[in-house]
Amino acid sequence: MSRTPLVFVCIALASSLYACSATGGSNVSPPTGNQALTNGSSAPRAAVAAATATAPTHISTWAYDEYWGPGANGTTAEVQEYLSYAEGGLGNSKALTDCSGSTCQSVFYVDPNFLYSSTACASQASVDALAAVSNEDWYIHEAGYTDAAHRVHGDDAMSCNGSTVTVPVDVLNDYNTKVQAYFLSYLRTNANGWDDYFMDDTSGEVLTQMYGPGGGFCANNPPDDYCTTTQELPKDADVVYEHASFANAMTHTDGDAMKFFYNGLTFSDGAPSDLDVLSSSTHYVGVVCEDCVVNSGTFRPTMYGPVLTAMSEVDAISGAQFVEINNGASASGSAAQIAQRLITIAIAWLGYSSGHTSVFENLESNTENLAAWPEESIVPASPVQTMSSGSTAAIEVATGVYRREFASCTNAGVAIGPCAAFVNSTGSAVKVLSSWLHETYGHVITLSGGDVVSGGKALLTSTTFTPNATTIPADQSLLISR
Repeated sequence: MSRTPLVFVCIALASSLYACSATGGSNVSPPTGNQALTNGSSAPRAAVAAATATAPTHISTWAYDEYWGPGANGTTAEVQEYLSYAEGGLGNSKALTDCSGSTCQSVFYVDPNFLYSSTACASQASVDALAAVSNEDWYIHEAGYTDAAHRVHGDDAMSCNGSTVTVPVDVLNDYNTKVQAYFLSYLRTNANGWDDYFMDDTSGEVLTQMYGPGGGFCANNPPDDYCTTTQELPKDADVVYEHASFANAMTHTDGDAMKFFYNGLTFSDGAPSDLDVLSSSTHYVGVVCEDCVVNSGTFRPTMYGPVLTAMSEVDAISGAQFVEINNGASASGSAAQIAQRLITIAIAWLGYSSGHTSVFENLESNTENLAAWPEESIVPASPVQTMSSGSTAAIEVATGVYRREFASCTNAGVAIGPCAAFVNSTGSAVKVLSSWLHETYGHVITLSGGDVVSGGKALLTSTTFTPNATTIPADQSLLISR
């Protein structure tokens, strides 16, 4: 679930990650083939520092940076030192201010896909959108219908002012030019100066795009209410085209393309099923995999392989990024939180490609701390093994066990020699065999404490690593160094 910046008082706009136009509103059907729209500049809006001989001090990182809520305690200097992407939203421009004049990118949250259709205890963004709706053609409908009673529709039970309320959720028709014009004005008015945009509640398939709180959104398709088609978007390719059409319509006031990260990635039969969005429009610069690896503190070992497959495919797409978001609220520095952080980083290393991989360890979502972590300061380089696009074969050393080595790693810019990551997706502990290793290692990398601002540390030499004896816990991970 993607969390809305806390200025949105009572409604957290939920992600449909796992389910993992015509002027005047006439229903002009979009092309139904796998067609692409590619207008718009692909140049990033914020200046990016030129490459130098100096080693980076952290991998690409992402965190909430708000005046209230997560990141509130982070100073401008800390944000610029530890983050690559700082996220905020409507009425909460701390990220924009903190990243100004630096290499970190400000990211504005927007959800043009799901409309939480209630004026009672609603977010300001939803209230504004509801006030702008001019006709029923703003919405997606079940096949064969165009009336309000047959909208693609769900209901979400949410806590509001101490009580639980049921909020209707409708799916907007982002192919409609009136919807596009509204969001163009909304973004230019509220976020024109931001670098990037986090687009929530996305999918590249009919079924998963029309799925969210409570399940499927097509009441006329019992018993599961899955939407296998809709009136406005009958096929999966139409959904991709809709997203492309919307993104291509979004530009800054100076004409530059607005750049979007697409949340969230959908999987089918163990592989990502909607990466076509990255080729549908140059306005999309990345896909987000939210809660794929850790969901509210719970490990998801059956997803480790599919996530790595997705990373391998994104790594092969020029200019594309894979953003790994994991959410949790375990006590800072606790064993549970440290295990969540280690699996997040280990997965990132296994699929790591500079310029293609970002981590969003949202694991202090119940605090106002800046979620920057000491393990993010370890930067792997010179990989010994690398996946090919769509295949984990090069790093899978045993069934469900993955390993990747790097010949040259740094910690906060200081060389530390080789390092490696292991992930075990099986239900039993597994010994690290010497035959799996090309480099020589002597230590397990461990973590102490919480976020880096609070004094958390990555310990590189405190624990001994012994080949054929040291184990990877079931469903968990292991990092090692020389």
